[in-house]
Amino acid sequence: MRPENTLRRRVLAACVALAVIVGGVFAAAAYIIIELIEHELIDVRLTRAAEQFLELGPGSPSVVLPADLRFAEGAQVPEELRDLKAGTHELELGGRALHVLIGRRGERPYAVIDDVTDFERIENIGFAGLWIAFFSGVLLALAIARASVNAIVAPLTALARTVQDDRLTAHSEFLGAGDEIGVLARAFEARTSELRASLTRERLFTADVSHELRTPLSVILGAAEVLIARLDERPELRTAAERVRRTAADTAVRVSALLQLARAPANVKRTRLPLRPLVEQEIEHCRPMLEGKPVALTFDAPDEVWVYGASDLAAIAVGNLLRNACHFTQRGSIKVTLRADSLTVADTGPGVPPGLRATLFEPFVKGPDEATAGSGLGLSIVKRVAHHLGWTVRLDDARGSGSSFTVTFEPRAAS
Repeated sequence: MRPENTLRRRVLAACVALAVIVGGVFAAAAYIIIELIEHELIDVRLTRAAEQFLELGPGSPSVVLPADLRFAEGAQVPEELRDLKAGTHELELGGRALHVLIGRRGERPYAVIDDVTDFERIENIGFAGLWIAFFSGVLLALAIARASVNAIVAPLTALARTVQDDRLTAHSEFLGAGDEIGVLARAFEARTSELRASLTRERLFTADVSHELRTPLSVILGAAEVLIARLDERPELRTAAERVRRTAADTAVRVSALLQLARAPANVKRTRLPLRPLVEQEIEHCRPMLEGKPVALTFDAPDEVWVYGASDLAAIAVGNLLRNACHFTQRGSIKVTLRADSLTVADTGPGVPPGLRATLFEPFVKGPDEATAGSGLGLSIVKRVAHHLGWTVRLDDARGSGSSFTVTFEPRAAS
């Protein structure tokens, strides 16, 4: 869909509006001037002629009339003019355009008649010329504006296309330009380089940390398996060793998931997987966090939900939401709801302060209680995982106290 309020249209509209305003002002001024000329040449002349007739008499040799001006008094006034009120009138009589001044001398009416047919014809030609000039000016302004806009917007469009295709570095004509296009191009390049370097550092850090953790996790996992094999007669220690082994195995899976997060979303391998057993597994992992707390953890999933994604990444997202809920909820309940296109984790904890809602999913954003807020990375990781899987995560408005987070699956992935 093409944008409606584009820069091209705004510039064209501004130029046409300017042409209309300027042309309208000049046309109005020309109209006023023509009307003033008509008043001075015709109406004032009629008044002066009437004053001469009244003062000297129509038969006086001192009265000199133009050929197109005549005086009529009493019965000489044409019948069509006798019903007119005193004053100046414009009318058409016998196919001729007339300006008539009607007055009375005593009981006798008089009329000064001026034939302005030629003047009206010239006036109409002048008005037609004004309209032609006005519309020609608007069309000329539109043509000039289109040419100017093409010259202005074309480099911007080319720059935008180059930035979108990530080819700005290869186009030195943009970066070396001395005008505003060059300034904009260099600003884009500097910002893009900064973001690219930041992303590279983040991916390298994630990959390096994940790689370095593999060996110690393998050692822990192996040692735990050896302990389990040698503690058949010590069930209390065997349970602890089994917990260590399970935690080490889960951590190894998380490390592999972090390596996937270091990749581009398009490179994440996805498979069709069921979500209900994955959520149940994460719930069991989090139950030890609720030991000693009066908190009820429930799971509502009437039907199995299948999605396309990476199981270890999905486990990270679900696990972080559950651990947050278990960590901050001291009493009440935690309800996990799985539906065909969403997963909701709602708790009765302290909730999210209004000042943190806008930046809640940013890295290192903590709650007001620094002692229990954690590192501030859990929800940012959930958002990154959702981005990699094509999902969305949001904070819903919880009724009363507590928080409610909803992960929405990609519509085409749900079945």
